Amino acid sequence: MKCLIRQPSRLVWSLLWTVSVLADETKPLTSKITPDSAKSKDFFTLIVLPDTQGYADTRHRETQKHWPEIGDQRACFYGQTEWIKKNHRARNIVMVTHVGDITQTEHDDEWKIADAAFKTIEPHVPYVLCSGNHDMGYSLQLRKTCQSRVSQFSRYFPPSRFTENSLYDAHFALDKQGHFREAGKMENYYLSFQAGGMDFMVITLEFKPRDEAIAWANQVAEKHPNHQIVLVTHGYLTKKGQLSGSDGYPIKGNSGQAIWEKFVSRHSNIFLVLSGHAGESRLTSEGRHGNLVHQIQSDYWYFDLPRIKAGSGFLRILTFRPGQDRIQVETYSPVLDEFLTRPSSKFSLPYAMKRKSG
Repeated sequence: MKCLIRQPSRLVWSLLWTVSVLADETKPLTSKITPDSAKSKDFFTLIVLPDTQGYADTRHRETQKHWPEIGDQRACFYGQTEWIKKNHRARNIVMVTHVGDITQTEHDDEWKIADAAFKTIEPHVPYVLCSGNHDMGYSLQLRKTCQSRVSQFSRYFPPSRFTENSLYDAHFALDKQGHFREAGKMENYYLSFQAGGMDFMVITLEFKPRDEAIAWANQVAEKHPNHQIVLVTHGYLTKKGQLSGSDGYPIKGNSGQAIWEKFVSRHSNIFLVLSGHAGESRLTSEGRHGNLVHQIQSDYWYFDLPRIKAGSGFLRILTFRPGQDRIQVETYSPVLDEFLTRPSSKFSLPYAMKRKSG
């Protein structure tokens, strides 16, 4: 199953073609979207965009040799952000988070596709980006990613893209540059937002964050004890929902287990970790202060269901319902207009918001 397109002008045809082909399959994933969230405003929503690496991959010559079986799927990426734009008011979307692997091989054409996709929502919905292993250090000779931390991430998405956008004024403090660990770099930064009577903060950390990045994140969390914190980082859990350990990537940095021990578990106001990289899984753990931390992993590129193995535009919808003290998690594809409904894809998480919102 592929979301094929050859030219941007054929986007609509491509989306219709994908839906029509999948409609012929005998077992639908679920019914069409009928959100109850449009009925009231006692909720707010975070959207998680999982690894878009294949959607941005333009099949340039070197990549075509490595992955010859999958065609151009940029329409999936465009379909995701177009759906966010059209639904941001009805679903009260307060933030979009991308969990990394924005591109496949860091090629210019791939970054241009990502750039075009995010420009769709840029005037309407704030978003946070995270660097993944596919967004750095691609070696043409080895045909491997993450051989170094060299990246074009900040070239296509510089801090100025956000600090000079008035939509983000409410998400920065007076010192906008102070939100970025390194001047001119997007690998480690944070934004804040208000929703449900609470102050929230989203901190994004680079893939395999170095000790200095974790030290910076600890300082940020310590300075904002009254903010409820969401961490976004690319590699964190394994496919089985365990904290990740050592891996074969040559760059030095911290695993999911180390991120938990050195950062996440230490702060009572961290309640959620969002990651990608290794399939669909989740884990809930207790921090040092007795607080529950929900850790959700989302990656639908190389997925385990054969009918969507090549990726079909699935994203996560996290609907916060303060009146019910829960976070409703759904997995939905704007490309197919279908949900995944198995327990790992659709569930609710307890989160005491009424107490925090007074």
